[in-house]
Amino acid sequence: MGIFSFLAGGVGKSVIDAVKDLADDFITTDEERFEQLLKKEELRLKEEQLNLEREKAHLADTQSARETYAEISTSYAAPFLNKIFPSVLAFTTVVLTFVLFFYFAQGKFTGDQKDIVIYILGVLSTITTQIFAFYFGSSAGSKEKTEILKRLNKS
Repeated sequence: MGIFSFLAGGVGKSVIDAVKDLADDFITTDEERFEQLLKKEELRLKEEQLNLEREKAHLADTQSARETYAEISTSYAAPFLNKIFPSVLAFTTVVLTFVLFFYFAQGKFTGDQKDIVIYILGVLSTITTQIFAFYFGSSAGSKEKTEILKRLNKS
């Protein structure tokens, strides 16, 4: 019986020591908490900077595409097909998207066709959104302008 008491006491003691070690890890001083908060804030700022850099790259890419399109559209040397092709392709995609939405709403597709049409509509909807953003501007610029106006009104 003595050996079992010894083992139980040893196991109990090691469990208590382990719990104390865990508690020491969680109990920190105010300085340590401040340092942890500071590190978290630094990480958040770095993440925001990366997001900002991504957004700048995306906007620069869009602007470059618009400039290229404008140069081709106004160039005397560019063939007529090159001038109208992007607009015709965009118009056709938008019309196709709305026609498919109309037929889908009519219930003309069933079974496996329905799943395929839903997938195609998802892709076309994304493309249509990008087309509208290209030709009419994205909402990101509008959102930024709204935020700037709010800040100016607070001042």
